Amino acid sequence: MVAAFKLHVVLSWGEERNYLLANDVEPGLEHRYQTRENWQEVMKGALINVPVGPYIKDNRVIPPIATAKVLDVTAVDQVDPKLQRTRSQFIMAAIWESQSEVQDYNFMHHDYSRWSQRQIKADVDYWNNGTRHPWINMVTQWRIWLQKHRH
Repeated sequence: MVAAFKLHVVLSWGEERNYLLANDVEPGLEHRYQTRENWQEVMKGALINVPVGPYIKDNRVIPPIATAKVLDVTAVDQVDPKLQRTRSQFIMAAIWESQSEVQDYNFMHHDYSRWSQRQIKADVDYWNNGTRHPWINMVTQWRIWLQKHRH
């Protein structure tokens, strides 16, 4: 059994980051890892929700959430404690590429804050149509800065 799965993702504004897969998604990927040669296929190219700011102890404010595209996934024996975990919502590439962006957004937006939902909608639009949303991304960057500077 592996310790975790590390995802290398790209955000709609071009930044690449590493995350650990959400705890509740790991068992399914672990099963694929144990039973299939091409176990990574389910995650490569997938859209996945990720926190783009820090979680703060004793603070109930959820960091800004964005929808990233998975570039790579690896099984790791050691968990890097500095890496954040993804959220649970993801859509395999074969699914999101073949359905409408409305369907993709309806699945991904979950019950996040209004501004995270706007970022997710902008991200889904970017991944589906290549449309950039600099104003929404700027608001998210500001929200990330705020989250990092909360006490």
